Amino acid sequence: MIIRPYISHNMRHSAITILFLAIAACLSGCHKKPEPIVITPDIEKNHLQRNHIFGKVKELETATYNLQGDSLLVKDTADLKKLMALCDSVCDDTRTARSSQRYTSDGWLLHFCKFKGLGDTALYRQYAYNDKAKIEHWEEFDADGAMVTQGTYTYDRNGFLAGEQVFQGDSLVMSFAHQTDGIGNIIRTTQSFGGLQTKVEYKYSEQGLVTQITEYEPDGKVFKTAKIEYDNYGDEVNRCVYKAGNQMIEYTYTEYAHDGRVRKLIYEDKLHHVKEFHYFFDYDSHKNWQTEVCAVDNQIVYIKKRTFTYY
Repeated sequence: MIIRPYISHNMRHSAITILFLAIAACLSGCHKKPEPIVITPDIEKNHLQRNHIFGKVKELETATYNLQGDSLLVKDTADLKKLMALCDSVCDDTRTARSSQRYTSDGWLLHFCKFKGLGDTALYRQYAYNDKAKIEHWEEFDADGAMVTQGTYTYDRNGFLAGEQVFQGDSLVMSFAHQTDGIGNIIRTTQSFGGLQTKVEYKYSEQGLVTQITEYEPDGKVFKTAKIEYDNYGDEVNRCVYKAGNQMIEYTYTEYAHDGRVRKLIYEDKLHHVKEFHYFFDYDSHKNWQTEVCAVDNQIVYIKKRTFTYY
């Protein structure tokens, strides 16, 4: 005779509850909800974000080295390692350009400096902002420190960009009149210069990313249209440029790693039959690339090196 232990209704209910909670805890631990993807609309991006630069960058220095004539054919990892070794061996004798950019702590460009030769300043531009982080004006100086060009900005009552003016001395040489949508995206720009006017129109996705840019001739005819596609993270992957008549004249493809690092860019100029390959590597702890190699027809055109300083 088998005597079964007596289990009351309350005990049975408690046991079921504990078992249910244990299973729920296991499931929640084993199947965590993925973090939501946050896409920043173009209107909300600072200068760093617009250039796909991560972290609180204080200063960015870029040096370009001319290595034309060296062959490049990247087929596998071994070739890429050889390429990285070549980049490590570049010297100042091959440097053709250098620039420096300084940013505010919230990602807005403060000044840009372009150097000629091995160090002499060729051009310097500085930016000024209001208390809402909107640019008010910029000034550009030549190598002798004389101001040669300046730009001013105007805003409407909603704080949206309404116009830009470019001066050389006291002479207005170019102006831009902007029309915006309800959140401040520029949807149409009219550019005036030398008695002529051209127009550019913009279209955006539901996430606030520009998807189409159409440029018009002074006579109102379409000059060219760029159509832009993004991945699920809001990073640009394809840009196709068409002439009037829907003939593709340019194509750009950008490849990213799973964490957002840009890995490769391919640009093709179909009118002039030129195809560029840009390889990016040597990333810092903020996921910013520090070395770029540009090649055309398997021949290296330049190597670019970037140095970051952070806040």
